[in-house]
Amino acid sequence: MNVKAGLLFLILLLALGGCITTRSLEDGEKLLYKQYIKGTEESNRAEMFDLIILEPNSRTPIFGPLGAYLYQQGLDDYDTTIINQRKKAMITRLDKKATKKTAKGKSTDGLDRKKARRLGRLNNQLINGNFLMRTGTPLAIYDSAKIEQSRQNIKAYLDRKGFIESEVSVNIRERKKKIFQDFVIKEGERRFIDSLDYRTGDSIITRLLINNQGPSFLTKGGFYDEDNFTNEKARINDVMRNNGYFEFNERFIDFEVRYAPGKSDLWVTTVINKPADKPTHQTYQLDSVIFNTNGSDMIRAEENLEGIHYSFGNFPYSAKVLDTRLIFRPNETYNFQKIVNTQRQLLSMDMFKFVNINFDTTLVANKFVTNIYTSPLQKFQLTQEFGVNVSEGFPGPFYNLSLKNRNTFKGLEIFALNGFIGAEGIAAATEQEGFYRSIQYGANASVTFPRFVTPFNSRNLNLKTFNPRTTLSVGFAFTDRPEYTRSNVNGTFAFNWQNLEGNRNFTLNLADVNLIDTLRLDNDFKKQLEQLSAQGNTLNLAFNPSFVSSTSFNATYNNDYSNLRSPSSFLRWFVESGGAIYNVIGTGWLRSNELEFYQFLKLQIDYRKYWPLGNDKALVLRLNAGAAKPYSGNQALPYEKFFFTGGSSSNRAWNPRRLGPGSSFPYQLDPDGNNILDGEGNLVPDRNNYQFEQPGEILIETSIEYRTNLAGFLDWAFFIDAGNIWRFKDIEDPLPGETITVSKGADFKVDRFYKEFAIGAGMGMRLDFSFLVFRLDVGHKLRDPRFELGSRWVKPFSRSNQTVWNIAVGYPF
Repeated sequence: MNVKAGLLFLILLLALGGCITTRSLEDGEKLLYKQYIKGTEESNRAEMFDLIILEPNSRTPIFGPLGAYLYQQGLDDYDTTIINQRKKAMITRLDKKATKKTAKGKSTDGLDRKKARRLGRLNNQLINGNFLMRTGTPLAIYDSAKIEQSRQNIKAYLDRKGFIESEVSVNIRERKKKIFQDFVIKEGERRFIDSLDYRTGDSIITRLLINNQGPSFLTKGGFYDEDNFTNEKARINDVMRNNGYFEFNERFIDFEVRYAPGKSDLWVTTVINKPADKPTHQTYQLDSVIFNTNGSDMIRAEENLEGIHYSFGNFPYSAKVLDTRLIFRPNETYNFQKIVNTQRQLLSMDMFKFVNINFDTTLVANKFVTNIYTSPLQKFQLTQEFGVNVSEGFPGPFYNLSLKNRNTFKGLEIFALNGFIGAEGIAAATEQEGFYRSIQYGANASVTFPRFVTPFNSRNLNLKTFNPRTTLSVGFAFTDRPEYTRSNVNGTFAFNWQNLEGNRNFTLNLADVNLIDTLRLDNDFKKQLEQLSAQGNTLNLAFNPSFVSSTSFNATYNNDYSNLRSPSSFLRWFVESGGAIYNVIGTGWLRSNELEFYQFLKLQIDYRKYWPLGNDKALVLRLNAGAAKPYSGNQALPYEKFFFTGGSSSNRAWNPRRLGPGSSFPYQLDPDGNNILDGEGNLVPDRNNYQFEQPGEILIETSIEYRTNLAGFLDWAFFIDAGNIWRFKDIEDPLPGETITVSKGADFKVDRFYKEFAIGAGMGMRLDFSFLVFRLDVGHKLRDPRFELGSRWVKPFSRSNQTVWNIAVGYPF
């Protein structure tokens, strides 16, 4: 999208949003325009905002109340009489067709389904309005009854949080039919817990609770909070059920709270009530374990291993492999968490339709038989996948076709064949404007073992690890871009595992080998590589026939990232060592085959933080940093190992891969590729030229984004992006007579790198359909490190290439 089209788009939205004002109100109506909560000190303002029934229409600095405009446009065209007439006509028409079909002895199933679909759509319009009404939000007409209910909701919330003496009042100001109101909070003194004790009637249970009170939600000196009592009840229930109390549940737990009049301190007693039919709560043990994998098939084979009885149907699974997925054992005390984790372990193998675990308590007192029932998934599965692929440019379609063969070698392995083809729009490496088509296609074959495959006995390691897998894969891929076509034959040997909670994932790529060849190289791109090579840049080596081998480790920590209830985070760190094996096997065979090879170390850390602000608002932060250091004789990196910045998921004020490195910039060249000199014989800078991709070896970038909902699935955001890339070594001076294409300043220096941060800011619109997010972000350059130190801050709309439009799928981070 060019700048003129973008400006027209903004002007149109501004005009449309601006149409919704108090002129749309009926006589006697007033518009709730602004609303605040004031006076909070210890209470959570964001949670209180969620309790307010009537909210002002969401507004943006540019678009105004766009949601209200959409709703109003839909309301202007909404007529229930017309909808009912269409409904009646549709029913009459389809009923006539059905009557004719019935008279001819034909089925009316198709017509019945068609009638049901259309009735559903029309009834939805009658109940919820037309599409624009469902997408937008009604005008926030002031309603004193809703405001009073909101005030009572906030008061009740404060009471639940221990602010018993709190007061909530509403201050209202009116200006030209617009209401500005404040919910004013006086919290008062907050009650706190002065003492904690237990009353269980069972010394064993009392001792168990005392020994497990470390993570308790109720603490001496802590403030009163009803949510903490609810959470504590769930925690105690877990403690009991994880220590043999199979029949225990939350209904047996009560809390007695006492206080003296006029005092803020509380005495809390946790009460464990006895069961009605027994003198005490009983613990249970697993007497025996029976694993039935046959589903509805007849039993064709049986086996006993490690005290567990296995029954197999048409699929003869390996009992030794299944054994590594069972967390509980016969004669153990019942533990609910172990039961749940065993189900997750078995389901994560992608081998069974379901995993049910039940218990027979009728055989022996305080002991029961544990029965595990599974049903196998189909052995062969063919799947197709269509979708939209986007990395740094314009979205494009992709198609995957895969074939799975389950239990391939009778050890619960999965053999998979996969073919793929995809396209997307990218900025060419040698062009400054527009997008060009990039096509990727290839195939891959892999075998996944549901355990660690090692030369030593790894049974204990598999038992102690959640969802261990070993994957061996080979494949090939082709990438066809405007400036080059490359092929890659790849092989990997990798270990994967998780933690019990499933929020930490780990991958150890023990061996990742690639044979890369450049089948075509565009003349302009080749010329650029040669000019950079003359100045000491080794990028050209990455396009020679190459052999790349590496070992890497990747870890992700997902703390419920982007949940709407509480602050959350995401952390990914990645470390890679390339070519270390050459120190053992040598490089003679690579040299004899004229293959480029590389030795390097690479480290990257990606951290994200999400703060929900209530009322469908959030603040999101990202910090992404990394370094890749070559240490082989050629001092070069494979092309795929470089860092790039700029684009829809990076600094959105720069085109994809066009930012950096450092403060380096290109010089103007004539049509023959020679330097252009000014009147004094100096090289002429070309700082607004972003024609070429800019690879780097060091990356630092950060982004902060404010997100909020406008209406329905329509969101908007304001963002600031900052960062750059650098190289370890600066550009060298060329030989006399050689063309100088870029300036110095590409290297990372501690005393100046922070002065070379590029800064961009902008706004974005998002269509969030839950399962898919379409995003349009417009970024504007605020600080460009290509310019002299005193001229790096850029006045708005003062330079060319200052505004960049980004179309993408998914959130940037």
